[in-house]
Amino acid sequence: MKRIFILSLIAVAFSLSTFGQNPKPVVQDNSFKTREFTVNGVSFKMVAVEGGTFQMGATSEQQDPHSYEKPVHSVTLSNYYIGETEVTQALWEAVMGTTIRDQAKKGTWSTDLKGIGYNYPMYYISYDDCVAFVKKLNEKLKAAGQLPAGREFRLPTEAEWEFAARGGNRSRGYQYSGSNTLSSVAWYNGNSNNTTHPVKQKQANELGLYDMSGNVWEWCYDWYGDYPSLSQTNPKGPSTGSDRVLRGGCRYDNAQDCRVADRFNNSPDYRLSISGLRLAFSLSTFGENPKPVVQENSFKTLEFTVGNVHFKMVAVEGGTFQMGATSEQQDPYSNEKPVHSVTLSNYYIGETEVTQALWEAVMGSNPSYCKGSDNPVECVNYNDCMAFVKKLNEKLKAAGQLPAGREFRLPTEAEWEFAARGGNRSRGYQYSGSNTLSSVAWYGDNSNSTTHPVKQKQANELGLYDMIGNVWEWCYDWYGNYSSLSQTNPKGPSTGSLRVLRGGSWDYDAQGCRVARRLNSSPDYRFDFSGLRLAL
Repeated sequence: MKRIFILSLIAVAFSLSTFGQNPKPVVQDNSFKTREFTVNGVSFKMVAVEGGTFQMGATSEQQDPHSYEKPVHSVTLSNYYIGETEVTQALWEAVMGTTIRDQAKKGTWSTDLKGIGYNYPMYYISYDDCVAFVKKLNEKLKAAGQLPAGREFRLPTEAEWEFAARGGNRSRGYQYSGSNTLSSVAWYNGNSNNTTHPVKQKQANELGLYDMSGNVWEWCYDWYGDYPSLSQTNPKGPSTGSDRVLRGGCRYDNAQDCRVADRFNNSPDYRLSISGLRLAFSLSTFGENPKPVVQENSFKTLEFTVGNVHFKMVAVEGGTFQMGATSEQQDPYSNEKPVHSVTLSNYYIGETEVTQALWEAVMGSNPSYCKGSDNPVECVNYNDCMAFVKKLNEKLKAAGQLPAGREFRLPTEAEWEFAARGGNRSRGYQYSGSNTLSSVAWYGDNSNSTTHPVKQKQANELGLYDMIGNVWEWCYDWYGNYSSLSQTNPKGPSTGSLRVLRGGSWDYDAQGCRVARRLNSSPDYRFDFSGLRLAL
């Protein structure tokens, strides 16, 4: 039976400082980095985009969205590359042998020139023209021995385009690509004088991509269609259709049309003075498997020992995610809204909830009602957790085990939810690690009204166990309403009367075990379903 009491659980985490101050550096292997190509003397760059999971569509920062940007849905992408800039007139001519003047003569509705120069984006090109360009580019670069094995140039999918425009795993949650100030990153109707402009004149986005908003609309691979509500992996759009997708806005569009979520569609044979392209390529024609996460050697799972008790802290690579009642969170509570963008630095979080064995090794006693050395500790309040963390830090510092500049602590609510969702490896599950709750959690329907040893259920995408169920986990934050604004390394309200707990427990139902579910309690309350997980 679901408890009506407000509970407390502990989770411990740590980061480069007590709380991360700067969004994480993205670490990539040497073979996955920006690449440069040359065709007939014209050079261009392809930027490596590390795959990940994001919320696609009309997310909270996308003001005044159109209906066709909904529903917001979770998308997981493999690693891929995307053009640093839109395809320029110089590159088009080097590949196709035709100029902007040649293309303008084929215009569907007009033939007016809107910017001429080697570094200007190419326009007056249809989707079909883009496909022909890509085919010829592949032929030239293969003949020159410049294409990496297994790769071919193509148009980006709509999902790849939006993920890159949002800044990929480095996203700061901006409304436009790279900023909330459109004039800093885009040529649009407020500053373009109704003409295109040379590429790379405006500020780049978080991935180092230019002009993802404004200048010219960019053709994507996909047939145009309505968005699904279900999570997707490497989507390519509908299998058939009449119109293809374009993204990004252009020189004469207003601010609303230059948002990263806005969509446009057109017949694949239309040539307009507002339509151009940006290149993509991946390990295969389209990525088939979610990306492996590559981390530097110094940022990896750490193991600690207190007495004869061992425990692990899992490295969580920072990133940006949508926090709260996202589309897969069925029947959410009002306190899970609004969905908002959060950017986190690197940190560590406990592989498991703090066990009774670890608690006793640190504190010298075991307060738990349901006894078992490998069971999570419970009957601890927030204040107990803070005392535990303090004593743990003292013991590990004395033993020389703590990494420089790090201390154990409770995770923030945002860190807890990002880790529960699987971090940058997230598959967009409703629960932590699965859409089948019994696979990952001890909860009201399978627990027999007791806690269970940790690591008996399936881990989530980061290798974390029991993020859902078993015991509620105390977080650092004072409880408060969510903000609609984007945030970086949030720590909750500065004051309050209640602290946050997350994750559900052995006596809660499925709705209470979703990754977005929030609970709060007085920091001095102890229950047999409240525990913790460490962070540092």
